[in-house]
Amino acid sequence: MNKQPSKESLKDKVKGIFGLGPPRPPSKPSDTKPSELIITTDIIKELHPDCGLSNRVRMMNHICELAKTKKFEEHAVEAVWKAVEDMLTPEQPPEARHAVLQLLRAIIQGQGERLGPLRAYFFKVIRDYQPSNEDLSDRLEVFKALTENGKDITYLEEDIARFVLLWMDIGLTSDFLHVLVNLVKFNSCYLDQNVSIMVQKICLLCNRTTSSTDIEVALQVLDAVVCYNCLPSDSLTFFIITLCRTVNVKEFCESCWKLMRKVLGTHLGHSAIYTMCRIMEERVYMEDAPLLRGAVFFVGMALWGAHRLPALKNTPTLVLPSFYKAMSCANEVVSYEIVLSITRLIKKYGKELQVVTWDILLGIIERLLQQIQTIGSAELKAIVYELLTTVEELYEQNGYHGSTERFFCLVEKCADKRPDASVLTLISYRAQSIQPAKDGWIQSLHRLMEKFFRNETRSVIRIKVLHILSFVLSTNRQLYEDELIEMVVIPQLSGIAEDRDLAVRKQATQLLVDLAEGCNTHHFTSLLDIIERVASRSLVCSGPLEVSERDSTAESPMEDVRTAILGLLEILQSKLYSLPASHASRVYELLISHLQLHYKNKYCSAIASTIRLQVFDFFLMMRADSLHRLGVPNKDGAMRFSPYCYCDTGEPEKRVSDKKPAGSTSPPAGSPAPPAAPPASTASIRSAYLPYAPAFSVLLQCLKMETDWKVLKLVLEKLPWMLQYKVLLLTSPCSLDQLCSTLCYRLISERLKKTPDGFSRTDVQLAVVPVLTAITSYHNYLEQSRQRELVQCLETGLIYRCAKQCVVALTMCTVEMPDIMIKLLPALIVKLTHISATVAMASPMLEFLSSEYYKLLTKTPLLYSQHFFLHCCIRCSITMNLPNRDLCFCLSSKGFALQCPAAVR
Repeated sequence: MNKQPSKESLKDKVKGIFGLGPPRPPSKPSDTKPSELIITTDIIKELHPDCGLSNRVRMMNHICELAKTKKFEEHAVEAVWKAVEDMLTPEQPPEARHAVLQLLRAIIQGQGERLGPLRAYFFKVIRDYQPSNEDLSDRLEVFKALTENGKDITYLEEDIARFVLLWMDIGLTSDFLHVLVNLVKFNSCYLDQNVSIMVQKICLLCNRTTSSTDIEVALQVLDAVVCYNCLPSDSLTFFIITLCRTVNVKEFCESCWKLMRKVLGTHLGHSAIYTMCRIMEERVYMEDAPLLRGAVFFVGMALWGAHRLPALKNTPTLVLPSFYKAMSCANEVVSYEIVLSITRLIKKYGKELQVVTWDILLGIIERLLQQIQTIGSAELKAIVYELLTTVEELYEQNGYHGSTERFFCLVEKCADKRPDASVLTLISYRAQSIQPAKDGWIQSLHRLMEKFFRNETRSVIRIKVLHILSFVLSTNRQLYEDELIEMVVIPQLSGIAEDRDLAVRKQATQLLVDLAEGCNTHHFTSLLDIIERVASRSLVCSGPLEVSERDSTAESPMEDVRTAILGLLEILQSKLYSLPASHASRVYELLISHLQLHYKNKYCSAIASTIRLQVFDFFLMMRADSLHRLGVPNKDGAMRFSPYCYCDTGEPEKRVSDKKPAGSTSPPAGSPAPPAAPPASTASIRSAYLPYAPAFSVLLQCLKMETDWKVLKLVLEKLPWMLQYKVLLLTSPCSLDQLCSTLCYRLISERLKKTPDGFSRTDVQLAVVPVLTAITSYHNYLEQSRQRELVQCLETGLIYRCAKQCVVALTMCTVEMPDIMIKLLPALIVKLTHISATVAMASPMLEFLSSEYYKLLTKTPLLYSQHFFLHCCIRCSITMNLPNRDLCFCLSSKGFALQCPAAVR
C-alpha cells in the first residue's frame, strides 16, 4: 500500500526478482534513442585543477547543458566526476561547490536510468557533505533529482532513514517536507523504525514556526504518516499536542480536524481521546490556553459534533470532568470553546442526558458564571447566557433531566443579566414551592418579593411577582391572611405610592384593593393606609396635554390613582354589608376627602374627571330606607340595604333637632322617623354611621366649581332621583338651602369652561330645571328668601328654551309653596302671556292654568290678573285647536265664568 500500484502481476514480479522473467523495460522508455555524448580527453583536461577555477566552472556549465539533452557514453559519468570531485572540499570557494552540485544535479536528471549503483555513491556524497550545514538548498535539489522528489529510492533503501533524520536536524524546510511526503507515501516501509522521531521533529517544527507554508506541509507529512504508515503510539502525545495547538490557526482548522478524525478512526482513537482528556487535567498545561482549547474542540467534535465518530464509545459523562478541570485556570478562549462544545451537546442530545451528566454540566456552568465575573469579556458573557437559555428551552420542553433546583439557583445568581423570559421562568418555578406544605413558604415568598419586586426594575418581572402574590393570597388567605399581610404585603407594598413604575403601581394597587375588599381584620386599616397614599397622589397633568388626551391608546400616568379610587368604591359597596362596620365608614371618608382634593387643587385632567364621574355616580346611587339603613343597587339593579350602616350622624338624641328646617315650624308630613339607637356596647362594632352630609357637601362643590360638562351633567341628571329619598338627606344636616341657591346660580349665570363641541347654555338650563323642580318638595327646609329666589329663577328661565320645563316647575311651586306664589303669581301670569303660543308650550301652560290654581287667582283682587289668566287660557286652547265649548267647560268648572262672563261669551 506504500508504493504506486503496478500493472504487473505478483507472479511476474517474483520472476523478475530472481531473474527468471523477461528483461525489465527501462523506467522511462523513449521512442527514439538519443545520441551519446563522448567525453573527450580535452574535456577532462579542461576540468583539471591546473586549468583554473573559472575555466573549470565554465566547462562544468557546458557539460550541464549537454547532460540534459544527451546521454553520456559508458563510464563517462565516472570520468567527469573524478575530474571535479576535488571542488567539493570545504576549502573550495562557494561558487566552485555550487557549480559541482549543479553539474551533479544535471547528470542525475539526464543520466538517471544509466547511473545504476552510482546513485548510492552520489547519495553518499550528498549525505556526507562537509560542512554539513552549508549549500543545503543545492544539495536538496540534488537529492530531489536523485529520488524523483522522494518517490524512487533504489540503491538508497538502507541509508534513507538515517539521511532523513540527519537532514531534519540541519535543514527541515518546506522543500524538504515536500520530499518527505513522497518518501512516506512511496517508501514508508524503509522509515518504520524512525517514524516516531520524524513525527516528533515535525511536531516540534509546527509548534515553533510562524510560517504558514511550513505548517501546511508539515501537516501533509503527518497526514501521510497516518494514511500510509502506522502512527507510533509513543509519538501520539506529540502528535495530539501539535494538532491541538495548530487547530487554533484559522486557515488550518479544517485540515487539522480532518487529520485528527483520521487518527480517531484508527486503533488509536480511544487512546487519543484519553490523551486529550489527560492534557485538559494535567497541571502543567493549565495555562496553555491554545492547547486546552484545541483539546476541548477535538473531543467535543469527535463525540457529539456534526461529524462525530460512532466507533468511539466514550460517553459525555467520561470526558466532561476533564472539561471542568480545564477551567481551573480562568482563560477566555478555553471557556469560550467549552461553552460552544457543551451547547452543541445539549442542543443535539440534551433529552438523552442523564442526571449524572447534568450534574457535571451544571458544575461547568457554575464555574463559567464565576469566571465571567472576573474575565469580563462581553462575547463570553453573551454565549454563557445563551447556554442558560438553551437549558431553559430544554426545561420548558420537558427534556431536562438534571437537578431543577440547582439549575434555577444558577439562573438566579445572574438574574439581573438574564432576559425577561428567563426570569419569568425562574419566578414561575419558585412559585411552585410557595405553598403551606413547604416549610418556610411565607419566608420564601418574602424573599421572592424582595429580590424580584423591591430590587428589580423591569416592569414585566415585578408584575409577574405581583400576580404570584395575588394567587398565593387568593388560595391561602382563609387560613394565613394575617401572616401574609403582616410578613409580606405590608413590608413590600407599603411604599408603592412612591414607586416610579406606573404599571407596577397600578397592579399593586389593584392587589391591595382585592385584598382589602375581603379583609375583616385589623390589617384592613394598614391596607387602606397604603391605598390612601396612592389615591392622594397628584392628578396634575405633567405637560400641556395629558398623555391619554394626545394618544387614546396610551395609558395615563395617573392610572394608578383611578385604580385606587375605583377600588375604594368596590370596597365600600362590599363593606356596607359586612362587619366590622367601621371599615365602610373609613372608606366612605376617604372617597369624600379625595373629591375634596380635586376641587381644592383644581384637577382638570381627563382622568381626574373620569374619577369624579365614577365617585359621584356612586354617591348619587346611594339610598336609605325607612330604618335609615344605607344601600346601593347591585349589578342587577336590585336595591339591598345594609344591616350595619346608617345614614344618621351617629347621635340619635340629636337627630330630630338637627333635621328641623329653618324655614318651617314643623317637619312636613311623611318625614322619616329616627330608628331606635342600638345598644352602646355593640354600636361601635356592629353599626357605622355614614351621614350623607359630607357627600352632599362635595356635590355642592361640584355644582359650584365643576368645569367638565360630563361630570356636571351626570350630577344634574341623577340629583332628581336622589332627592326622592328624603331619609337620606334629612337624617343628616344636608344644606338644601345652599343646593337651591347653587342651582339658581347655574341656571342664570354659566361658568363652564371644559365643554364639548356644540355645547350651549341651554344644555345646562335643561339639566338644572328638573333638579329645581324636585327641590320644591323640600320647601319646608328652605328659607322664605330662598323659596322666592327659586320662583324668580324659574320665572327668568321662561325667556329661554327651557321655558317648558320652567312652567312645569312653577306648577310644582304653586302646589308646594302657595304663600310665595300668591305674591309672585300676577307678574308671572303676565310673563306667561309673552311666551309664544306653540304646541309644545300649550300643554304645560294649560296644566298650570286649568288646575286647582284658580284658588290663588280668587285671592288676587286685581282685575288685570284675571284678564291675563283668561287670555292665556284662550291662546293655549287655540294653539291646541280646542273647541270653545271645551274651553268654556274647563273654565266654568274652575269658577272663572262667574267672575268673567263677558270674556267667556
